[in-house]
Amino acid sequence: MSAWEAITWDATRAGGFTAYALLTLSVVLGLMLSAQVQSPRWPRVINDQLHTFVTLVALVFTGIHVFGAWIDPFMRFDWTEVFVPFVSHYRPLWMALGIVGTYLGIAIGLSTWLRPYIGYSWWRRLHELTLVVYGLVTAHGLATGSDTRTVWGVAIYGVSVLVVGMLLAVRLLVPVAPRGRAHPALAGLLGLVTLAGVAWTVSGPLQPGWNTVANNGQGSGARGDVGTAGQAATGQAPGARDPFAAGFSDAARGTLAHTGPDANGNVTLELKLTLTGQAPGTLDIRLAGQQYEPGGGDVSVTTTAVTLASTTGAPLYRGQVTRLSTRDTWHVGALLGGSGAATGLDVRADFVVDGGDQVSGQVTAVPVTNNGGHQAPAGATPSPVGVSE
Repeated sequence: MSAWEAITWDATRAGGFTAYALLTLSVVLGLMLSAQVQSPRWPRVINDQLHTFVTLVALVFTGIHVFGAWIDPFMRFDWTEVFVPFVSHYRPLWMALGIVGTYLGIAIGLSTWLRPYIGYSWWRRLHELTLVVYGLVTAHGLATGSDTRTVWGVAIYGVSVLVVGMLLAVRLLVPVAPRGRAHPALAGLLGLVTLAGVAWTVSGPLQPGWNTVANNGQGSGARGDVGTAGQAATGQAPGARDPFAAGFSDAARGTLAHTGPDANGNVTLELKLTLTGQAPGTLDIRLAGQQYEPGGGDVSVTTTAVTLASTTGAPLYRGQVTRLSTRDTWHVGALLGGSGAATGLDVRADFVVDGGDQVSGQVTAVPVTNNGGHQAPAGATPSPVGVSE
């Protein structure tokens, strides 16, 4: 992974989760204001101003999230795909929910400044749409986020929904003086919606192969012109002899093997991953290099080899590593060429290695123009990179 890709990738993810956390806090503060929760030491005016400020900062981080996704060199979104609902080549429905939620959030934010002109009743109606924004953004994050299946990702969404759900239940079931009334039917309906959302999350985004479902069964969600080119060149439908041609996003598990160092300090690291999901197969990544210092743990990688094979063991794509980062989470990028195919694959593997050298994570591949044969496209050979063994 290049430095620029790491910046855009991390900015998109961090911006999205920060915006979601701030949106959660904004909704919580709004429900507390609605329920007239206050104390002499924490007057209502502070909650009101804090609510407005948090909402504004949430919109700022939403902008960072959108801009990071737009300029990310891996996803290659066109500007219409991040600003116009339902036109994205990647998970169009779930991207649309985030776009619509963003526009609603901007409208609600502007209503605060327009309140003297539109009146309290219209401002109140618009403000109640914050819960709709929250629901849309939660579904968007779960269905499109690359971190949804991580423990910490699930924890963030789970805690957010639990806190908001409990406060909303209290608000609907406990009348607010002096003329408030309870809404048990609405509380029950929202409870059913929440349970349905949990069931959908468990059976959908948390399951291997969700990417195929989210892309309407069209593989990785790569653009139609790229997928068509690959199909025409191979003379077969994706998934026949070449299950990888249309791209994929699969769960990966495997092992990391160490060889060396020998007398000259040469070290070889070999990752053997099994892919499960829409395009089952195996991915082998070989990294060879030398230790920076005798007995040290850092390795300068100088030679790489990547092989993507079907479940029968037949190697269909070969190439080299082009991007590599081995901090807490490993990020490996590779360009692979297929025999006789007009398209290759831009592969991205994100995984963690535990203390027993067991590997688990996600592998995503997008079709790209290929120069033919078993070689990666020109310029694919990376500069020596450091990896902590």
